[in-house]
Amino acid sequence: MSRRPRALTAEQKAVVQAVRRIAKQRQRVNSNYVSAILRAREEGVTYAAIAAAAGTSSQAVQEIIRRHSPRQAEHPSSLSSAGDIAAVASPKVEDDKDNLNGPTLL
Repeated sequence: MSRRPRALTAEQKAVVQAVRRIAKQRQRVNSNYVSAILRAREEGVTYAAIAAAAGTSSQAVQEIIRRHSPRQAEHPSSLSSAGDIAAVASPKVEDDKDNLNGPTLL
């Protein structure tokens, strides 16, 4: 059973308003940060150079780009359907009745 929240004092309300204001600022800064990283990468700047400028690791830059870049096609155009993908992914099995050890993977 959840507790009913207590009413905030005037001082607490002021602090909560400050938290909201700072959170909005942080959201704008984060958005600008991600946009700048994406823009730099689109211009051909290397991950290492972006990371050095941002004061972070190249792995962090790669992850930001992976998460925030427009999505690429889910499947390569040469594979037209899920059946094609399954056929490529599954190994070919030779079912030889004379084989005493069971089927052989080719």
